[in-house]
Amino acid sequence: MRVNKALFAIFACVAIYGFTIGLSRPLLAIILESRGIDRTFIGLNAAMPAIGILLSALFIPRFVEKLGMQRFLVACLVIDLCVLLQFPRFDHLYAWFALSMVMGATTNCLLVASETWINEIVDDANRGRLMGLYNALIAATVASGPLVIPVTGIEGWTPFLIGALFIAISAIPLFWTGSYHLPMREQSSFNIFSFMFVAPTLVVAVLLFAWKETAGASLLPVYGIRSGLDEAGAATMLTILGLGGVCLSYPIGWCADKFDRYWILILCGVGALLGSLLLPYVINADILLWVMLFIWGGMFAGLYTIVLTLVGQRFRGMELVTANISIGVLWGVGSLTGPSITGIAMDLWDPQGFPIVFISASLFFVLFATGRWLSVKEKSNIL
Repeated sequence: MRVNKALFAIFACVAIYGFTIGLSRPLLAIILESRGIDRTFIGLNAAMPAIGILLSALFIPRFVEKLGMQRFLVACLVIDLCVLLQFPRFDHLYAWFALSMVMGATTNCLLVASETWINEIVDDANRGRLMGLYNALIAATVASGPLVIPVTGIEGWTPFLIGALFIAISAIPLFWTGSYHLPMREQSSFNIFSFMFVAPTLVVAVLLFAWKETAGASLLPVYGIRSGLDEAGAATMLTILGLGGVCLSYPIGWCADKFDRYWILILCGVGALLGSLLLPYVINADILLWVMLFIWGGMFAGLYTIVLTLVGQRFRGMELVTANISIGVLWGVGSLTGPSITGIAMDLWDPQGFPIVFISASLFFVLFATGRWLSVKEKSNIL
């Protein structure tokens, strides 16, 4: 019963919080755009959360160990609520840089703690399905957040107050769970930097997923427009891509509970590769494009679902915390490098640089993961 309460609280917390993330990020960008701020500075502000993610990795283990999961999550939500309300109060671009960085740090803390808590308390038999549900909830609620903006507009305190209200609501279920501390068997045998040698396949998978999340969100519509789509059609591409992630995360998690998880990870990579190869050929094919994007988005989301499942299967205690922090840092690195590399490729090969980047990255992942399987003798420990 206590496990069920904890799972409900974590899912409710992350779902409502995801809605707030989905509201705040486009809200800030639209406000800056409406004021005539140079797009370079808008992009820099959008990059600040990634810096916060990287910096937060330094203090997460200490605070998780000292406060426990429940109090740590509540503290993150309180800080984030306060920070969100400072945007309309300190209405200055450089202040927003600092506030965005703090929001990125608290978001990373919340995701690391929630992913660790779920993986620590669930049974391995249904780990994949629960992580799939977790991933689908985040994708769905982040996608629904922007729907508030047309209702409230962008002026004044109203959209920020609504976001703060949702953050406050997301903390309520956590008070039902009681205090929870990780079973501290021993300190982690690896750190953030050595994680790449402990689980190199997962490192490449997270970087590929982060590239899709960030470069895809910012440059897929640009690719669509340069390939002949109108603005509405280009924007719809992102909606279909996200819908695939929402709908297919749970089925892929189910497959991970029934079949070899490492090979499911490779198959998701193969799906990402095939989607990248098909994109230039179906870009103007309407129904074929939507079907391809739906499956393509699901394959990328499946990568992250299986990564979280494999991490929970392999690690416990502080090693689980360190692994999840490492994933957060890798996501930050991917979100900083993905859009810039893809943008450069699109300048060099306009507009086919976009699929070229994802063909290359997906192919590398599939070959690397398959090569690891063939070369590592102890298959039970391969990551």
